[in-house]
Amino acid sequence: MITINLVPQARRRRRTQLTREDKTLIFVVVAVLLVLAATYAYTYEAVTQKKNHLADLNTQISALANEQKLLDLNRSLAQRSLSMESNIAAAVKLQINTNQMLDDLAKDLPKACLLTQANLTVLTGSIDISASSAQFVDLVRFFSALSSDPKFKDVHISGYQVPYTTGIATQGPQPQATMNLTVTWVGGGTNG
Repeated sequence: MITINLVPQARRRRRTQLTREDKTLIFVVVAVLLVLAATYAYTYEAVTQKKNHLADLNTQISALANEQKLLDLNRSLAQRSLSMESNIAAAVKLQINTNQMLDDLAKDLPKACLLTQANLTVLTGSIDISASSAQFVDLVRFFSALSSDPKFKDVHISGYQVPYTTGIATQGPQPQATMNLTVTWVGGGTNG
């Protein structure tokens, strides 16, 4: 087949040839795009690694936080236990002092008297006593015995009551004489 070109030479479609500057420009653009793609891939990989490392650290932190809670609970229980031990020792000491107070009171109490109420404050050694007896003289003996006992100080009568009797024997409970005393115990030497 033979082709004949009837279009003049100027109008003929020209095949464009790339110039050297065009080739250089295309090469530079492709190189820049490759550098940008490589930079993006490197940055993406670094960010992914940092995220994974951060997730691992957060997991470790939460595990350590749980261990810290256990350690805090253990410390709290240990402090409570230590406090209980010291409270038990103090309670035993207070009980011993209470027993000594009551023993010292019982030594001075006449057999005809009856303690109806005793309010003890062991730390200060103060005692509020209510005693009763059929004879008021027995209560006076009790007051006198406490006043002369070196294990007690500041013995005061805060109130007393002597029943009125007509001398006629009545049936039922006999009226009792009562006396209220305030005393400070110094028997153990720890309070005075």
